[in-house]
Amino acid sequence: MAWSKFFISRLLPKPLQNKYIFTAVVFVSWLFIFDKHNLFEQWRLNKSIDQLRNDKDNFTNKIIESKREGELLKKNGEAIAREKYFMSKKGEDVFIISEE
Repeated sequence: MAWSKFFISRLLPKPLQNKYIFTAVVFVSWLFIFDKHNLFEQWRLNKSIDQLRNDKDNFTNKIIESKREGELLKKNGEAIAREKYFMSKKGEDVFIISEE
């Protein structure tokens, strides 16, 4: 018993020699490092959540853009097909002029 008190008093700083504080420090350390939901895991999950939110915003913007294109296609589909996709009717010649 005396040897363990000597060992504890020599190796541990004064605040950690109190058994309650020592137990609290060990418990908090266990939670932050070794637990299933440790600090590193929480950081990784938060990073993943941020990435998913960014993806959601990007996909929402793409949906809005697709809806706009769909409405535009309904209004003047033939003009868009001719200009963007170089489509033509039977017997028509298409000339592509590129500006360089």
